[in-house]
Amino acid sequence: MTRRPGYRFDYRWREGATLADGTPVMIRLVRPEDKRFLAAGFAALSPTSRYLRFFTAKQALTERELDRLTDLDGVDQLALGAVRSLPDGSEEGLGIARFARDPSVPTVAEAAVTVTDAFQGKGLGTLLLSRLADAARERGIDCFSGEFLASNAAVRQLIEEACPDARLFAEGDVIRAEVPLARMVGAVPQAPGARLLRHVAGGRLELRLRHLLLKDPEHSL
Repeated sequence: MTRRPGYRFDYRWREGATLADGTPVMIRLVRPEDKRFLAAGFAALSPTSRYLRFFTAKQALTERELDRLTDLDGVDQLALGAVRSLPDGSEEGLGIARFARDPSVPTVAEAAVTVTDAFQGKGLGTLLLSRLADAARERGIDCFSGEFLASNAAVRQLIEEACPDARLFAEGDVIRAEVPLARMVGAVPQAPGARLLRHVAGGRLELRLRHLLLKDPEHSL
């Protein structure tokens, strides 16, 4: 991971938080040595969560995928992870949020969040996406995008109602949504983009990244 100066959200940044059920967590940037957390977190996802996240019945992450998901430059590709400390002194990965800047439109980045099933509905997804939005903004990104299945009419209705400013583009069997980032953070918690962020974090809307693995665009993570 390239270490770039001048950002608040860099490899030194840490933030402690307490989830709705009282679980203390630590949030920080994902590093190459975090592959074990990603592998274990993926194993902890239910088959339904895996399908909604990857649009396929994916069974495991390969070593090559784990490398690419953790060895990030911190500018165009960035991930934040949440861990908790266990009684034996080890750590457990609970969730991750990441963005990948669109190489053709530098102010747009694809974004996604995944929280292990046992910790969904506790506010972790919202917290991760909020900090991800902050990190993206300081890197010159003003719009998040993601994809959902075109057959999911309920998700499309949710997006249209929660964020009228969102732009939707049909691409075969999926629809790409672009959400202005300025509406996702800030002092107005009921802004349309902020409501949409909570839907994503709460699992009612699943977005995936298509271009993170640029060398293997057919593999979406």
